[in-house]
Amino acid sequence: MLLNKPKASWTGMQVWMMKRSAWQLVAGGYVVTIGLNFLFGYLLFPEQQSASAILNFTVKEAFWIGVIFAPLLETYLIQYLVIKNVHKWTGIYWIAVLASAIIFGASHTYSVPYMILTFLSGIVYGIIYVVLALRGKDPFVYITLTHALHNLTGFCIEHVF
Repeated sequence: MLLNKPKASWTGMQVWMMKRSAWQLVAGGYVVTIGLNFLFGYLLFPEQQSASAILNFTVKEAFWIGVIFAPLLETYLIQYLVIKNVHKWTGIYWIAVLASAIIFGASHTYSVPYMILTFLSGIVYGIIYVVLALRGKDPFVYITLTHALHNLTGFCIEHVF
């Protein structure tokens, strides 16, 4: 197991999430982060450009960096290392998730709305990470996959459709 079981009483949401399969959590995380993207990218800030457009990536670069490399690197550095170590230091899961989400948002400095969007997505990834770790699963693969699916959807919307 990657994290210790929580000592405090469980909320209804925690119990509900603990009963979901890893794949249900991946699907739920994907739906929530895509919903956040729709809210921020189309409703609240429609003038917002994508990260690959801001960074002027070619289509091939956008795919390899955005869909493959970034989810692997960010999951390792921001979810795995931060959540594991902050939880070890504090013993409190929500502080670890919050620290991870702040770093995730701060690492996406393309614009303030984008930072807020990625902060909220970081909370989703962090919560799923903790739930899977508490269940004895290795959350790295599941969070990387959720993040990669999210980025793949954005890639397809921008470059394929």
